[in-house]
Amino acid sequence: MLLRDGQDVQRITMSGLGLTLVIGVSACTPQVSVHGYAPTQAQLDRIEPGIDTIFSLEEAVGRPSTSGLLRDGTWYYVQTTTVQSTYKAPVPTDRVVVAVDFDEDGVVTDVQRYGLEDGRVVNLSPRVTETSAVRRGILGQIFGNLFRLDASSILGG
Repeated sequence: MLLRDGQDVQRITMSGLGLTLVIGVSACTPQVSVHGYAPTQAQLDRIEPGIDTIFSLEEAVGRPSTSGLLRDGTWYYVQTTTVQSTYKAPVPTDRVVVAVDFDEDGVVTDVQRYGLEDGRVVNLSPRVTETSAVRRGILGQIFGNLFRLDASSILGG
């Protein structure tokens, strides 16, 4: 490609600046992610407690990825929408939890839908272990235990 005059250089420079601007602005656009699955309110309205069973629910809305841990009589559908801006941590903007209870015969007894406004934040991974021990470095622990030795325990007496 031959450059004929300064206008060609200017066009190329302006095109490069425009492309850089578009890439820069798109990098700052918040990223929305949806994790999990929860049936819509319209799907839930078609579920009839006392009539629908595990099998009809599975056909209508599918099986959840999570079921009750303590008892097998509840299905949980969980869907979380998060927004992440540039270098910030993702922030949950919407969460839907649908709990479907069954009796021992597999018949739906109750359907409940919860959102972020119904819950509270629970820290599942605090990464801090509380101890009552005094924090010492490795050398402090070695030398601290060294001077606690009893001669009779070493000599077998």
